[in-house]
This record gives sequence, C-alpha cells and structure tokens, in this order.
Amino acid sequence: MRLKKLAIAMVLALTISGCGVSPASPELPPEAQENTEQTADAQNEENNPEVPDAGNEGEVTEPAAQEPAAQEPAAQEPVEEPLPEPNEPAAFEFITDCGTTTLNGYTVKPIPDNEAFEYIRGMRGGINLGNAFDANNCNWLTDEMEYESAWCGAKTTTEYIDSLCNEGYNLLRVPVSWHNHVDPDYNISEEWLARVTEVVDYALSKDMYVIVNMHHDVDKDFFYPDSAHLDNTLKFTETIWRQLAINFRDRSDRLIFECINEPRLKDTNNEWWFSSENDAVLDSYDALMRANQRFVDTVRDTGGNNADRYLMVCGYCHIPSSTTSENFSLPYDTAENKIIVSVHSYRPYEFAGDVTGTSTFGEVEKRENKQVFSSLYDRYVANGIPVIIGEYGCIDKSNPQDRLAYYEFMGECAALYTIPIIAWDNNVVNTSGGVLAESFGFIDRATGNVVHRDLVDAMTAEYVK
Repeated sequence: MRLKKLAIAMVLALTISGCGVSPASPELPPEAQENTEQTADAQNEENNPEVPDAGNEGEVTEPAAQEPAAQEPAAQEPVEEPLPEPNEPAAFEFITDCGTTTLNGYTVKPIPDNEAFEYIRGMRGGINLGNAFDANNCNWLTDEMEYESAWCGAKTTTEYIDSLCNEGYNLLRVPVSWHNHVDPDYNISEEWLARVTEVVDYALSKDMYVIVNMHHDVDKDFFYPDSAHLDNTLKFTETIWRQLAINFRDRSDRLIFECINEPRLKDTNNEWWFSSENDAVLDSYDALMRANQRFVDTVRDTGGNNADRYLMVCGYCHIPSSTTSENFSLPYDTAENKIIVSVHSYRPYEFAGDVTGTSTFGEVEKRENKQVFSSLYDRYVANGIPVIIGEYGCIDKSNPQDRLAYYEFMGECAALYTIPIIAWDNNVVNTSGGVLAESFGFIDRATGNVVHRDLVDAMTAEYVK
C-alpha cells in the first residue's frame, strides 16, 4: 500500500506543478437526483462559459431621451434599507511554518494565524448524515418519525456514530429538512426536534464537530430566494432558526449552524446555473444575501453560546464560482470572524455524478478540482476567512482505483489549502457492479460496518502533520 501511495503521490506532484485549468464542467449535487425524477437537462450546477445561459434575454436598445412633459410629482415608493456593510477581516499574520511544509513536493499554502483557523484546524475527516433527517415530502408516510429512515433505510444509532469516531471522523454534517415537520406558523414538531437533538447531542458528546442546517426547504411556500417570495423566506428563516438557536443555545462551540442548503431558483432554467449577467439570478442573490443576514441576526439575538457561535453561509446553490464572485458578500456580524463560507463540489460532474459520464480520474480532473480550492483560498482563506466544502464525492462506477485517487486527491488539497471537506454519504452502496446512481455510501448505517475500507482511510488520513 505504501508503494502504491508513493506512486500516486509522484503522479500528483507532477499534476500540481502543471499549468493551465480546464473549463469548469457542469455539476449537479446528489440531492438533485435523490427523487430520481430530475431530468437530464437539469444536471448542471456550475455555469460553463462555453454554454450560453438559458435565462438571458437579448439586449434591448434604449429609446432616445425626450424632454419630460410637465406633470404632478409622482408619489415616492418607500425605499428598502440596504443591507449593512460586511465586517472587514481582522488584521492577522500568517503561520510561517505552514509555508515551508510540503506535501508530495508541493508547498502547503500559508494560513492565517487567527482564532478561526485554529478552530477549523482541529477538523479531520468529515462525513454527511445524508438521506436521513433531510428526507422530505414522503407523502406515503403516516408517522413523521419514519422520515429518518424513509430514504436511507436505517435509523441513526449510537453504534453508527461510534463507528465514525473509531474510523477517525470528527466532523459530522447533519442535514435536516424542516418544512414537513412544522405547523402553518412554522412551529417545529416537538417530537421531530427532540429526535434531531438526540443525535446531535450524542455526536457532540463524542467530541465531534457537528453542523446542523435547513436542507431541502427550498420551496415557494418556505424558503425561496427571490424578491417575489422574500417576505416569506425571511419569515421562515427567522422562525426556524430562532427555535433551533434557542434549543441549542447552551451547546459548545463544536456545534455549527448552517443557514440553508443549495438556495436556488428551483424548477426554473436557472436552477443549477449561476450567471452574474442574468437578472433573475441577480435578484435571487439579493434575496439570499438578505436571508443570510436575517439568519445571522436571529441566531446572535438568542444569546448564550450563540452570541459567538460559528455560522456557515453560502452563495447561490453552494456553487463555488457563485461564492467567489463579486456578487457574494459576507453578512454583517457582531461576533468577530465567526462566519464560515460554505460551498459544495462534485467535479467534474461527468466523473463524480453522471451515470453516463466518465469513470477515470486523471490529470484534467485533478486540475479542475485543484482550481476550486485555489479560488477559494485566494478569495477567502488568504484574507483570514475560513471555508468548508460541505459536500463532495463521486458515485461508484465499478472504478475503485479512480475513486480512491479522487478521495486521496481531495484530502491532499484540503490539507494544502486548509479547507476542511465533508464527504456526502447517503447509505447507498453499489453491490451489483456496473454503475449505480447516487451510490455515495461508505459505512453501513444499520451496522456501523465499513463498506469501502480504502475510501474511508483516504478520507480520514492525516496528509500534513
């Protein structure tokens, strides 16, 4: 195994030292396929500059200016107050020894010497509790507590979490969909909240970092990021997060809140595409920035440990390029440098998620993934702002060596750029050979047994000591 790792490392060193970046490939997160009715034309997450944006309209020539006719002054529309300016990053120094540490011949990027990076440097292997509490719209169920196992086939057990810890994971993201468990005023079911709390508290008792979010709640009746639905989006955001913040107010700082998962214009041509030149997307971005601000304000207002708890926010649909664009800004925060930027990355989608795509992870695929880390580092990490890749992964296409190369490479990039990564695991395992859609499972939920030993080892390895 050491000889094999050395060979992979030599190839990686040559790859990283190369130049040029391939065009970004469209990518689609696994949640978009969880109900399998998604059509192929929606299987694009990243905006590809070579593909015209389907939502752009042709330019309209403005008419020549004319002298205005005399008329009574129109009534002034009330002007909405602008969002507060984001916090300026605090001054900091780089940890100089990181600039001299190497990994496979590549120098580890310097990281800021501040409290936020001291915090995230404690994170090791990360994994999602996917398809459990995030299951939604299971209309065939009569008991809401059956949602937890409706998609993944198993209830979350202490034995499973123990297994995660024993394997070296210490970062657990717990996606939760709330809209099927609220009354018309968005009050959360006590029984549902108690069950989520039980799992979160057990993971915290094992000294894990735990992330709780609003997951599949992007819907016009709940959270929908556009101006037409802004009032209701802000109401849902505030109502849900006030309840969650109060419920978890006294938990340690190992608990992180994440505002929303993949906020987007659902069921439109722009759902999985980001374009800074599209009016609908720009309108969505403005609504999302306001929702992020409402999330931060609501959590901070509940006091206790929430006064300076780490909070995660994202750009449009968690797309990396949308988050590094000039359209994205961090919300104002009364706590100093306690905002973490969150993105997702399944790249290239043809390899990572497309059942009809490629199965080889080679030099082009490595460069594309490295570009994601590099852009996030340049925009945020180098300026003292922490980043977490909250979802990443590749499905099982009966290509074990390429999958191993992918997870090892992602682990190495995470170490090089000090960006923690959290693998998507939905408890779907390919046992029949060939290609299986949504096959992101690594550890059996029911038993806690490891299914893919080499991949789990790659996710939890310590790449830089």
